[in-house]
Amino acid sequence: MPVPWFRRVRQAGELSVFDKAGSWSKATAKAVATFNGLNFPVKLVKTTDEKNANIVVKLANGADSQSSWGNTASTDSDFDPTRLHGLTVSIIETHERRKTTEVIFAAIFLPAKVQATEEQKEVIIVHEFIHASGLNGDGTKEGRKRDQDHENTGIMYDIMMPDGKGLVEGSKPSDVGAMPPIRVGPQTRTKMQLIWGTEASKKD
Repeated sequence: MPVPWFRRVRQAGELSVFDKAGSWSKATAKAVATFNGLNFPVKLVKTTDEKNANIVVKLANGADSQSSWGNTASTDSDFDPTRLHGLTVSIIETHERRKTTEVIFAAIFLPAKVQATEEQKEVIIVHEFIHASGLNGDGTKEGRKRDQDHENTGIMYDIMMPDGKGLVEGSKPSDVGAMPPIRVGPQTRTKMQLIWGTEASKKD
């Protein structure tokens, strides 16, 4: 199940992104623009302020972590920098009195030792940006393995396969081409609307 960001961010409808992606930085910039063109009710904005960024995109040579205001988002010890994938770790805060559960920070880890085209990198980063927007299960390590708000079609398919310069769902559907351009499935759109739509932004 998706988890909304904290109220001030929801009301602004923006998530700030700090780039520590190294050789993936060009693809990260492209992915920000691509994400913003997908007509979600939230936009990404680049920032030079790492300390206050909502999302940090980081190139990882292995197991890694990223801290923000006393909280640390960490990969598992077996994060593989030679595999074509990404990992989003969300920091979740639960308020017992207000009975709310909210995302307060997200780190995206990208593999530093893999060969990939710019198009393949873009697809992976857009996928991770959607996770970072709140579609990342309940935020725990167990939750990441159990439910990451994946879908059976489009950009949020759980396993992507190389297809030419791009990537396609691991099921290799015969009726669609590789991404980009990005295809967004109906469940993903519904969940993004649920946590970022007008009514969601009004909730405490």
